[in-house]
Amino acid sequence: MRSKEELDKIITEITAEKEALRGSFSDDPDKVSDLYCSLKGLNIDHLKKIFHAPEAVVEQNIFDATSKIIAGETIEEKASAVLSIFRPKNIKKTSRKNFKEDMRLLQGVFFFLLRDICKAGTFFASEERKSKIKELFDSALEEKSWYLPKKQSEILNKINKDLGFLKEDPFTDIDFTKFEGNYFKANEGVLRILANFMPPENETVPREKLINVINFVREHQESILKIFPNRKTSNYSQAEAHEEITKVLTNLEKLKELDFGFKDPDFTQMFFAGNEKFRREITCKFFEESEMEWLNKSPSFKLGKPIQATKDDRFTNRSALNHKFLYPERNRITHLGANVAVYKLFDKYSDQYTDSLKYEQILNWKMLVFQAFFDSYKYLCELKKDPAQKENTEKLIIILNHYFKKITDPLNINAANNEELWHKVFNFEEETENLALDPDEISKTNIYNEDVLDKDEFDHLKKFMSFLYCSENEEEDFFEKHAFAIQIYLIYLTLELAKMDKAKEKHQ
Repeated sequence: MRSKEELDKIITEITAEKEALRGSFSDDPDKVSDLYCSLKGLNIDHLKKIFHAPEAVVEQNIFDATSKIIAGETIEEKASAVLSIFRPKNIKKTSRKNFKEDMRLLQGVFFFLLRDICKAGTFFASEERKSKIKELFDSALEEKSWYLPKKQSEILNKINKDLGFLKEDPFTDIDFTKFEGNYFKANEGVLRILANFMPPENETVPREKLINVINFVREHQESILKIFPNRKTSNYSQAEAHEEITKVLTNLEKLKELDFGFKDPDFTQMFFAGNEKFRREITCKFFEESEMEWLNKSPSFKLGKPIQATKDDRFTNRSALNHKFLYPERNRITHLGANVAVYKLFDKYSDQYTDSLKYEQILNWKMLVFQAFFDSYKYLCELKKDPAQKENTEKLIIILNHYFKKITDPLNINAANNEELWHKVFNFEEETENLALDPDEISKTNIYNEDVLDKDEFDHLKKFMSFLYCSENEEEDFFEKHAFAIQIYLIYLTLELAKMDKAKEKHQ
């Protein structure tokens, strides 16, 4: 491990190298490539010392306000200074007059990072694909357009066509000099990408590096694109509540547009017995909320009470049958927790919580369990239409039928066979309210009750539902299998959020 003195010397040398290139690098890609190589092995803190940035708006506001508080002579002046922290404003040009030139240089460095990522990401690809991607970078160098945002956008859009992205040409206007910086400094996202995505020689980036960027993307989104209303206050006026609700509804639509996802056409899981494989097509997105709806379509408000905002858990659970979500997957990996849908069905209302829950809450949870069975059954029946998966899908339906009969036994439903049981419990003609029984009827059963499911059965059902929700018995680690696609997708999200992080949007 390098000593602090050695690192300081390296950072000083690289900074001098950067200063020499600033403003005159476009005709010298080899020197920019050398600069990029010298950055390898440095962490985010080291990179911030080399590519120093002006303070973000919030940080600058705090600095300015602190000065005013100290200088203020009256209580009113000091109070006004405190409030100014939370007012968005445009920062004047800092003494760091060369910052934009540094961002242009970072854009040039970014080109060589992309080239490295693509080289590592296609290491096991066909020679034809390797050659096509190499040509993208070689031609950009020959044309002397390698450092231009437009050319880099063009390269990225051509790369993602082979990665199953569900939006055509999503990379637009990735000009680093236009990033303003509000909650984060203007170059924060780019430096995070550099610090984590500079790959070892001919190797994909380790999973923990992907998780680092996933953490940053989530934090950035929560800072500038809030999708949950402030529910801590009951002091809203009708107009203020309407504004808050409208804001989060608009932001949720923006989030869904932002997080379009990419396809895995061959998501493969090992079957529970033998060496058989279960294959299906799924979509990978970043945010679980990209497949979220509000219960009753919107948060609601009554004067004198906090805003009521309840997610439609059934909707997100149903989406989990053919989706992976990167941030919840990160939680599952780092915290060794259950899949989000599995947690809501099996862990959220476990025995230690039920004593404090109201009857209505318990009933809603039991309905969610029944709806999960119904949606899973319909999903498998649809998959069974694929001749290649018919046999294994039928085996999954047999397992689902077994557990459905177990949880409905306490209801004493007279049914001649499994299909009749499904149709007596659910109305298959209705798209939304599918339960054919009186909801109070299902209060008679409980998956936590050992008379319904013993511990081994409960654990197996939980594992089985996790399998259906794309989180069990995976043939390959999802992050390793899709490291290249995930990297490019995280670059897209990081740069899009950087574009959105503007002072004028602070309170939106």
